[in-house]
Amino acid sequence: MDLVFADPPFNIGYEYDIYDDQQSSKDYLAFCEDWIRGVHRALKPNGTFWLAIGDEYAAELKVLSQQVGFHPRSWVI
Repeated sequence: MDLVFADPPFNIGYEYDIYDDQQSSKDYLAFCEDWIRGVHRALKPNGTFWLAIGDEYAAELKVLSQQVGFHPRSWVI
């Protein structure tokens, strides 16, 4: 893939049909690590990953993405 744009649940208590949006931080970050690793595997080496996330977990997911192998370029607000 050349580009992935992700808009995952923010873990802020939003009511979905079947997804629990009030997970513990540990469980939510484990969930995010799983799908972020999948994105990293699916992207071409020069692919781009855009992530829409709320302030509550933005910093944690930036660090997690770096640990997986991404190289953040900038924040878009």
